[in-house]
Amino acid sequence: MKVKLVKCSIAAPPSRLPGLDRAVNPYRGCAHSCSYCYAQDVTRSETSSIWGSFVDVKVNVVQRLKKELERCAKGVYGVGTVTDPYQPLEEKHELTRGCLSLLNRFGAKASVLTKSDLVLRDIDLLAEMEAVEIGLSVSCANDRIAGIVEPGAPPPSARFDALSALADAGVDAYLMAAPVIPGVSDSRQSLTALIEAAAVAGVVRVVWDSWNPKPIASNRLKKALNDADMRLGSSTEESTFRVRSELSELCGQKGMHLEDAF
Repeated sequence: MKVKLVKCSIAAPPSRLPGLDRAVNPYRGCAHSCSYCYAQDVTRSETSSIWGSFVDVKVNVVQRLKKELERCAKGVYGVGTVTDPYQPLEEKHELTRGCLSLLNRFGAKASVLTKSDLVLRDIDLLAEMEAVEIGLSVSCANDRIAGIVEPGAPPPSARFDALSALADAGVDAYLMAAPVIPGVSDSRQSLTALIEAAAVAGVVRVVWDSWNPKPIASNRLKKALNDADMRLGSSTEESTFRVRSELSELCGQKGMHLEDAF
């Protein structure tokens, strides 16, 4: 892992994602090594390097964010739009916690997306925030399969435990059921396991995003699957409709609300 300490010129640039006004990414790169991650395609960051082999730590992001919030704290701040804000280095640097503390102090809304149970370290802060939501991303409830496509991330079972703990603490937490990978996690059996695990964790809201592959990420994913003697399936309008319909049915059976990400 190549780790660099860097300084950013802006902490919360405008976000292009619907529902988010600004994006806060305390790190560039991610140690979770998710083979399907679109970050390199979007940011063009070190495209010649292996995804998961480098992380830049924005050591001044908290100080920069404070200055920006002093000027204007309006809108929704997406925390972790092209990196995981709770990847392993966060345990040492606590940049995400510092940013969330500031957003809480200035009364700004935070929308956090992660696939790490490290989020529970900050459950005290999250429980006192009036305007925060936490999304735990899980593409497949099977720990073994998840280990193939996202080898550096905590297993899904740990993420469901985190969802349960957040719910018990009264934190607004939801399951991000994404990405549902064709041929890997889009079967009826896989979707059923995903929603049943969410129900056990006390989830009441599931957000779903349709499969939207990017070139660099697709090549990484195909290699990871091929190395495990697995194959990426094809995605069509019909298969996307089926996945959406089955998720809606399964969520309805468990009394959960399903919504589209975008």
